[in-house]
Amino acid sequence: MVEQTLNHFKHNLIRRRMVSAFIAALLLAVGLPTSVLHAQADETSTEAVENPATKAPTSFRSVRMETAPNVSQRAWESRPYQVAVWICHRGEPQLVSVEGRLVKEIETFCELLDPSAWFVNAGTPPPHWRNMLYANFENTEGFTGFESDPELQFYDKLMVVRLSQQGSSTHVSVREVDLQTGQWGPVVDHTASSINHLGSLIGSAVGDAFMPLAKIERVDEKDKVHIRARALEACVRVSFADDAVAEVEPITSSPVYVRDDDRFLPIIRKTDRSGDLVSLDPIPFTFLTLDSIDGSGIVASIQSSQRAPLSQRKSKRSQKLAIVIRPVQRSSVLHLQSSVGPKETPKPLEGYEVWARKPGDSKDVESEFLGKTDWQGNATIPPSDSGLRLLYIKRGSRALRKLPVIPGFKHRLVSQLPNDDARLFAEGVIKGYGNELINLVVQRELLEADIESALEGDRFEEAKTRMREYQDLETPADLKVRMSNEEIRLKSMTSDEREFDYISKMFGNLRQLLNSKVSGSRAIELQQRIQQRMREKGAAG
Repeated sequence: MVEQTLNHFKHNLIRRRMVSAFIAALLLAVGLPTSVLHAQADETSTEAVENPATKAPTSFRSVRMETAPNVSQRAWESRPYQVAVWICHRGEPQLVSVEGRLVKEIETFCELLDPSAWFVNAGTPPPHWRNMLYANFENTEGFTGFESDPELQFYDKLMVVRLSQQGSSTHVSVREVDLQTGQWGPVVDHTASSINHLGSLIGSAVGDAFMPLAKIERVDEKDKVHIRARALEACVRVSFADDAVAEVEPITSSPVYVRDDDRFLPIIRKTDRSGDLVSLDPIPFTFLTLDSIDGSGIVASIQSSQRAPLSQRKSKRSQKLAIVIRPVQRSSVLHLQSSVGPKETPKPLEGYEVWARKPGDSKDVESEFLGKTDWQGNATIPPSDSGLRLLYIKRGSRALRKLPVIPGFKHRLVSQLPNDDARLFAEGVIKGYGNELINLVVQRELLEADIESALEGDRFEEAKTRMREYQDLETPADLKVRMSNEEIRLKSMTSDEREFDYISKMFGNLRQLLNSKVSGSRAIELQQRIQQRMREKGAAG
């Protein structure tokens, strides 16, 4: 390796001297001093020495297509994807030297994965994208303009590959940008121990990062979503059975193939009258889980934090799309903050419980407790074997929000919740009244039993003492009045209709319990029994 580097250096030095001599002869011929050449050479040399590791590669391997491919005229179900791959690195000599080989190996590997449902062209990004993509690979918020770049005019997908050498190994990170929805996919990471296997490893990572696309056709009366996947009918190959009869079968290992455990993210794409893009709106905390696949037709169920998230009115300028999000083994951070007005600053919500379930779990399956939000309102959501987690946010005894998430898809997830301090305070008050009710019932029953026992033993003084204690207890009527006043006070503390209804329901349940356990006071009945028993025994009152 050292000898190869020295030979490369000597070759470049000899070539530079020959070019410099030629330029010097030209300068002398036109009457200019050769010091200009030396000054420029010294300046270039100094710049190279100051920052040799971060010097960007000067090569540009274009993936541009001058015309739309013929397959773009096919029907949606059989139209292959056009995929561009951009390789980004810091210009390490070893990576620069194998760049051409990597391009060919990536294209060959991807063709072997699926020769018919996607066409992959690899190259390097234009200079105005290269450094930006490399430096902001993890944080792509606000990145726009890919779909209008001439380099990507006829492409459906862009795969951004970031290479970084770490000692003798090379770290590979790949992310997809779907050019029709503007959606960035999760980061797929691999490490190559040898540069000889780097091309096939990048090709494998490109396959792992690929996100199939589908059209949402309709939502039926049972809230089942009917979608049609792109290129699924092109994802086939011919195989020969034992009797040498050719059969067409799907390539189930292809990145384009939609699998039973895939999850779709619905996205609303809006255009103006000219067909120009206006907005791309992923529906937050909403995913589609597959129920059945029949050819390119798919039926899915909705998992969402919203009611009827796909109920938007049909429009020629509004298109409902769905893109597959495949999970990676990464965690996400859930940030909870208070719902506020347009000019107010949201506050982090601390101490909120986060529970998780899997789609399809029965009620008998216990939820998994993931933890509570910290003082910053954050909670870590670890990855799951099923990919999709159904989070339930609780505070006190009530579930406040359902949040379907795929950990690792986004590093940070933000959800706003209404401030339910009034509801939580009401819950504490109602629990206190419940304890008072239980205590009242127990005391009444114990004193009634003591009075009966004292009368049977002719202990009249004891019976009268217990009777006075019984009469000092709060009556059910008095308790109802106090509860009604407290209910009015608690309702005045909130303007949220949901909290208002919750307080009414809880106090209604409490009144039903009071009526069932305490029908009325037995004070008059017990007093009459004491006097009757004393007359029977001739005792003085």
